[in-house]
Amino acid sequence: MPDPIRLMIADTTSGKYPERVKDYSQGMPFDLIYPEGGGEESKKAAAREAEAILCYKTELSGEVIKSAPSLKFIQKHGLSLKNIDMAAAREMGAQVATMPLMRNASVAEHALTLMLCCIRKAIPGHKAVTEAAYLDLGVEPIVTSQWDMKTNWTGIEGISELFGASVGIVGLGDIGMDIVTRCRAFNMEVFYYQRTPHLKEVEKAFDATYLPLEKLLAEVDFVVLIIPHTPKTEGIIGARELARMKPTAILINVGRGGLVDEDALAEALRSGVIAMAGLDVYRREPLPESNPLRLLPNVVLFPHTGGGSNRSWGVDVPAVLENILKFFRGETPKGVIS
Repeated sequence: MPDPIRLMIADTTSGKYPERVKDYSQGMPFDLIYPEGGGEESKKAAAREAEAILCYKTELSGEVIKSAPSLKFIQKHGLSLKNIDMAAAREMGAQVATMPLMRNASVAEHALTLMLCCIRKAIPGHKAVTEAAYLDLGVEPIVTSQWDMKTNWTGIEGISELFGASVGIVGLGDIGMDIVTRCRAFNMEVFYYQRTPHLKEVEKAFDATYLPLEKLLAEVDFVVLIIPHTPKTEGIIGARELARMKPTAILINVGRGGLVDEDALAEALRSGVIAMAGLDVYRREPLPESNPLRLLPNVVLFPHTGGGSNRSWGVDVPAVLENILKFFRGETPKGVIS
């Protein structure tokens, strides 16, 4: 029986991630190595014995990678490689692979759902049908056929398409990259903003163009927020930023509620500064009854359901572990970057 693969789990401080890897690796030929704490020195010490490294959110520096003389393979749990020193990996001759995750796909799908609900006017359309609005509009129902129908009998204005529209993604990380792939399926033009731009090869791979935030806000049809809520991103979208957006633009927030000044957003929606907003996250959750966003006709509001379910862990973790096994079995792993 071959020796188990010495696999370093780089993340020891990312919530329950280390425990989940331990649970789902049961019965697999791995000897798991955990750094004692999340510091650089503990990672370097653990890397000395590693043949493979599994990395999620933690920084995997060149010093850590170069501390692993037996390293052959690095598996990223997700798509974004901004936390891995790729130059060091190439220098060490270690292949690096990424993996699309159900956990990220769930949020990405939710972002597209909000975009579609806004652009297709799904909420007023649904209400018109369920509330039998035809009675107040003087419209008589008819028996339809291939050529006889009542197209948009509600008279809803502004219904449009994602096709050919532009989207600006604020935060092109793992989830942002999954949003990009779905926007591309709609032939959308993709721009992005984050504190540190991606390498040119990453931008090329996703066909995404970097713009400073102020320029991005002024140019795109959809602004999608998918960055963490930190002191630096607190209220990153306020009255000034909303005023820079096009009056036809739509704001989508699937990040965190604290990214947006909700009072300023409500006023911008009321006064026509922007056209619509689709929100899944709020400053206070559940959204309080007193919040003015509840009563506006040009918002789509979801009860923070974008994260999907915990079943994603049971798909994502086994998938990355199996990808590592493929490499060591001499098969071609998925998502190899270098």
